Amino acid sequence: MVKKFCLAGLIALILFLNLSSAYSEANPYSEEKILQEIIMKVPFTRGLKLVEHKLQNGLYSFKFEGSNPFKNLKIVYNSDNDKLEYIDYYENTFTPFDKNLSAKYSKSESIILAHNLISSITGEEYQFVKSLSDDEYIDESLEKPYIYKLIFKKVINHLIVDNREIVVYIDSHSGEVVKFFGENLSEKVEYEGTKDIKSIGEIKSLYQRYIVPQLMAYKEGKKYQLVYISSLNPLFYGIDAKSGIFIDYKGNDIKEEMITLDFAKLKDDCFNLKNPETIAQDIAKNLKIDKISLLKSGYVNNFYLTGKPAVTYDWNFTSLKDKILNINVAIDSHDQNILHLGFGYWNYNEKNFRILDMEEAKTYVKEHLYNYLSCDFLVAYPMNYRNNKIYTFYRQTNNTIISNNYITIETNEEGIVKKIIFNWDYIDFPKIDNTINTQVAQNIFIDSGFKLYYFITENKKGKLVYIPNSLEFMIDASTGKKIYYSSLNWEEH
Repeated sequence: MVKKFCLAGLIALILFLNLSSAYSEANPYSEEKILQEIIMKVPFTRGLKLVEHKLQNGLYSFKFEGSNPFKNLKIVYNSDNDKLEYIDYYENTFTPFDKNLSAKYSKSESIILAHNLISSITGEEYQFVKSLSDDEYIDESLEKPYIYKLIFKKVINHLIVDNREIVVYIDSHSGEVVKFFGENLSEKVEYEGTKDIKSIGEIKSLYQRYIVPQLMAYKEGKKYQLVYISSLNPLFYGIDAKSGIFIDYKGNDIKEEMITLDFAKLKDDCFNLKNPETIAQDIAKNLKIDKISLLKSGYVNNFYLTGKPAVTYDWNFTSLKDKILNINVAIDSHDQNILHLGFGYWNYNEKNFRILDMEEAKTYVKEHLYNYLSCDFLVAYPMNYRNNKIYTFYRQTNNTIISNNYITIETNEEGIVKKIIFNWDYIDFPKIDNTINTQVAQNIFIDSGFKLYYFITENKKGKLVYIPNSLEFMIDASTGKKIYYSSLNWEEH
């Protein structure tokens, strides 16, 4: 009997070994082979230690780390098509630099280095589009060496794919990569052909019926400047090159009612705000918070809105399992008038606080924020973000949108309010004198032209889209000069 069991066990073992061998032959992408391929393709894996690895849904995930300086690398590999899916590499550059180090690599040389690196890693074509200017890495204004922050976008059929990019940061002294980020690298996309797309003339005609320049008081530094913007609609992204339908940032059609501005005059009489503490207590009460704490108050000699002395107050309520409320009030130190009111509310637990649509959002604003609004119109927009819905109300004074005066209410898919942001200034804004005609502004926007791009939708379709160049700039309402948004944060190529 024992011999029979031993024989049966031996047969089972032989079968298991044969199956294992067959599985290995049928699945050549063993973890070891994948690691070897990653090391061959991604040069900055060398010298790093593998600290974590796992397999989930056909995707191998690897995490590497290194020291002196600290380095972190995460790679996701798609074994179904033998391609890298995701790369996120970071090298800590916040270590002391020799300020006398010179830049050995020019920007153009760094672009070539980055382009060759991207090609060798992805096997696909990417094009340099612009340089990022931020403080995340050591900057020329701080210390040497300078870090080139380069943005590349994917190219298909000689057209840029607008929503697929790779970021590469290069040290100008050593030529080393200190940051590399790319995702959706292994996706399979079905791209439209360029046959039967609408002409620029047709697109221009469609866009002309939509675009109505809007005056806006734009805050630049400490001062407001009057500008024209081409659209207030936060959903608008571009125009489908084949159907001519306006689309949003997900590639979905924008419904006509979402394009139309919704004006709601909330009150006829101007506000008469009470003292700061009464305001704070009233806001807390409306949000079902019984007690708030004064965190700090202080005298400001040169308040950013007025350039005059002011007193500021900050109140807070925090319950990480329940809700958080922050309130900020500033008053003029001379006449005690309110200069600014802002609050942020985050809800983690309250289930009965719901807003289901724009009409209910407007009702909430009227009933609970009425006393804090000056006698202005509000321009309202609904917007979907992931599974949440966002209702944003922009302040309008004398047909002019005030850029950083707004109310935002965010709800989840069940309508439960998760966040409220209120930001309002009680000061005099620029007078509308000697501004260019609205028709002139419209012509400048429309005549700026359009660019044809690919746009990858959520269902992996490569859609051809015309994106208006007018989305890249504002217009100085006094001079008609273009003010590029990129000049504020980006250095254009």
